[in-house]
Amino acid sequence: MNTLIFLALVALAVVCLSMALFVPVTQPRLKYSAMLKRRVRALAEENREQAQASIYRTKKLDALSPLLRGIETLPLMERVAFSLELAGSKLYAWQLVLMVGAISLVLALISWLWLHNIWLTLFMLALPPLAAHFKLKRNYLQRLALYEQQLPEALDIMKRGLQAGYSFADTIKLISEQMPNPMGREFALVFADINYRKDVRKAMTGLLERVPSISNMALISAVQVQRETGGNLVENIDKLARIIRERFKFNRQLRTLSAEGRMSGWVLVLTPFALFALIYLTTPSYVAELLGSPEGNRLLIFGGVGMAIGTWWISKIIKIEV
Repeated sequence: MNTLIFLALVALAVVCLSMALFVPVTQPRLKYSAMLKRRVRALAEENREQAQASIYRTKKLDALSPLLRGIETLPLMERVAFSLELAGSKLYAWQLVLMVGAISLVLALISWLWLHNIWLTLFMLALPPLAAHFKLKRNYLQRLALYEQQLPEALDIMKRGLQAGYSFADTIKLISEQMPNPMGREFALVFADINYRKDVRKAMTGLLERVPSISNMALISAVQVQRETGGNLVENIDKLARIIRERFKFNRQLRTLSAEGRMSGWVLVLTPFALFALIYLTTPSYVAELLGSPEGNRLLIFGGVGMAIGTWWISKIIKIEV
């Protein structure tokens, strides 16, 4: 009993120490993330009719049959379709749902027929939706990072276009023609929205909804302030491009300095699996007892849950955004 109390106190001390290191680093990022989310939600409420009439979405729906179009316009399918659009996928929502559902049923059926374990069957049933969710989120974050990387060059094109006498809409078109995806595609949608609605504010708000980043908000704010109150847009865009480049330079330096912490995180996560493989090779009877008894199965379940929580916690500690 005293040993358990001692281990619980040690675990509590580790958690408190982790929080002491984790909160000061991530608090500014959480503050700016919350501010960005509130701003995007406010702009989305002001321009809800635009979100419902996305040109890209309308074109995709026009290519479907009436039955599939009705399925795609369901509320749940609309959310899935928006996630696919953010991730840069060309799949329809019904295609993703059908594929994930089929894989889930096959895995659950095989698991039940092979092991007759209800918990493992439920896990296999939920695994494909979770994998699809994390895959879409990963693709979205990669696409967002690539967009941020391309943004300074796009701002330079916009600045040169404005200095040459182009209108703002023409500079948007220029960026869509000269920049690769995802920058070129996003600005092509902005240009199409401007031509369709003749409203720069709604078109730029749609861009912020699809690519919610601090850099994008700064660009859109500069454009809106210049259109409403006047000012030198070229100078503001030039300053914004320099700030974004300095931010990326600092981010690369930070990743270099934090490489040791990330490597330590990978070692902590992979060590249990390496130890399990070593024990399996040296003492197979231990592993057989762990896998073949109810107590061992419960230990595996508790250990898996604990490892998942620990991996999530380590990823939050070593991830620093600027």
